[in-house]
Amino acid sequence: MSDLLNHVLAGDRREPALLLVHPLGADLTFWDDFVRAVDGRATTLAVDLPGVGSSPGPERPVSLGEQAAALEALRHGLGIERFAIVACAISAMTAAVYAAEHPARTTALVLANPTPASAPGARQMLGERAQAVREGGIGVVLPGAVERAFLNLPHDALYERYMKRFSAQDPHAYAWALEAAAEADATEAFGRIACPTLLVSGRHDVLLPMDRTEAAARLAAGARIVVMEQAAHFVPYQQPARFAELVLDFVGREAIPARSSGAHA
Repeated sequence: MSDLLNHVLAGDRREPALLLVHPLGADLTFWDDFVRAVDGRATTLAVDLPGVGSSPGPERPVSLGEQAAALEALRHGLGIERFAIVACAISAMTAAVYAAEHPARTTALVLANPTPASAPGARQMLGERAQAVREGGIGVVLPGAVERAFLNLPHDALYERYMKRFSAQDPHAYAWALEAAAEADATEAFGRIACPTLLVSGRHDVLLPMDRTEAAARLAAGARIVVMEQAAHFVPYQQPARFAELVLDFVGREAIPARSSGAHA
């Protein structure tokens, strides 16, 4: 993993800079609508985690520590001094590990649908899914794998776009990511977070429900919780405009220039 992660950097590199880390089963395109909603008011850096999308990675599960190290290599390679990390679902653990290991580089955390560790039941499910997709391809877990993440939400264009991208991913890479998630535990790292932390739960999330957010909040000193009513397992994807305003407000509106009069609403 000596090569830098595949990434899309948007903005003029001023603060606040937002590092965007996608959830399990997604890639950096997960953040497209969120970046449009940010509309240049912050620099955004969306990444493919190791072995995902167009990023290099070993043909094996990649640990949280390895993921965090790859993010730090990218930050250093791009010459970014520090950033706030915005992560969703399983990648909240990666963000916590990075923040614990690199406190001087982390200005804030905004973690949507977070969990501090994979629960025993989830570990078994993730392991079984990895075996299933390795043997039968992505189609064997569809449509259920996507439908549960969109519980009580319409099967609209947003849903169809996610389904299309999810269906197209490499089953072996997904299986390795599933196995990594099954073993992931950032409990200790959450306890060492020193920066301001916002935890955002989706009201309809049954994969990482509110008790997972509360568990993270008990570990991260001073963490705040917000519940997004019209979202399920993917708050940033399902409510990108509202989530963008929440993120920008939390990382500090005083650091964000006002929109020009010609900017679209």
